[in-house]
Amino acid sequence: MKSLIWIIILFAVAVGLAIASSTYSGNVYIVAEQTMLRVNLHAFILGLIATVVVLYLLVRLIAELLNIPGRMERFGIARKSRKAGLALDSAGLAFFEGKFQKAEQEAAKVLGNKEAGDHRALALMLGAHAADQMDDAVLRDKYLKEIESLPPKQQLSRYLLLAESALNRRDYPTVENNLTAAAQINPSLTRLVRLQLRYAFDHGNALDVLDKTAKLKKAGALNDYEASEYENWAYRRLLALSRDAGGLKACLKRIPESAKAGELCLPVAEKYARLGLYGQAVKWVGEYYPQTRQAELLEPFADGVRYLDDKAQRQAIDTADGWLKAKPDDASLLLLLGQLAYDKQLWGKAQGYLEASLAVKPTTQAHLVLAKIFDEMEQPVKAQEQRRLALESVAEEENLPAV
Repeated sequence: MKSLIWIIILFAVAVGLAIASSTYSGNVYIVAEQTMLRVNLHAFILGLIATVVVLYLLVRLIAELLNIPGRMERFGIARKSRKAGLALDSAGLAFFEGKFQKAEQEAAKVLGNKEAGDHRALALMLGAHAADQMDDAVLRDKYLKEIESLPPKQQLSRYLLLAESALNRRDYPTVENNLTAAAQINPSLTRLVRLQLRYAFDHGNALDVLDKTAKLKKAGALNDYEASEYENWAYRRLLALSRDAGGLKACLKRIPESAKAGELCLPVAEKYARLGLYGQAVKWVGEYYPQTRQAELLEPFADGVRYLDDKAQRQAIDTADGWLKAKPDDASLLLLLGQLAYDKQLWGKAQGYLEASLAVKPTTQAHLVLAKIFDEMEQPVKAQEQRRLALESVAEEENLPAV
């Protein structure tokens, strides 16, 4: 646009001069002491323009000649800068290809270049990480020492590298110091959150593990499998740390329904039983067993029922009996009912459940409980037969000859 304006101005001046020269065609007189020259106006104007052009070209030529050393110097600086950029590209490519020794060498070339400029910071970081991958602590610390002189906002890579290295050595005070420093620069950085997750996991901090896992899931930095593994570990940790009913209740509020009805269903039931919360254990199994049909849930159910009052025990038996409607040939459930009926001295009902269980799947435990029932019913021959069958069952399980 600027050039166009100059062209228009020159064109206007030329037109003006042309009109003026056609209007006035006089002479120009030049007087020097006793000499006077008369020059045609048109010739004078042309000569004046030619003189200005020649002088302009001469001045430009002289300026270019004087500027040659500076141009050569700038050319050399630009060439060195390009070489630094190429070396930095080569270092980055080698690092991501796993060629850490070459990456460190190329980074050293960048740092040895006086015209590296802004490339130095990245070269220092690449050199430090490459040295760390080579387990060369001396070389790594040399780079980190130089990085320490950079502005505070460029220290993030150093803090992360030091924290990761310390994590691998289990030097947790150093880890904590560097993670704290990194968080002050960029608390939401994915790599930082990953390191915080590792630190929380190593320290058994379940709440922090859940928090960092949620952040990484939201950022798409953890796949579903990894996230579920961390979450299940954290939930189990919270369960293990629960010391009373209040603690367990608070823990269960954090656990999603899918986990309660899945992998954590049995651990929760067992935790209720270990805390002596037998009523809650029975209630828990009563809620989730019909959904999951986990045979392992029947053991904490049976243990809990034994500590309930008579009315609650009978209600539990009725509840378990109702589960049979969905699956009448459930050997484990039939065995549970037989044991509960035996505990309540309901010999006939217990015998029916146990015989049904044995018909589906013979087990040593079912034979032994049935033998005790026959003892109570004063049928020693049948009791002895059940004990013999129990021994045979044990022998088959251990591949031993029967007695």
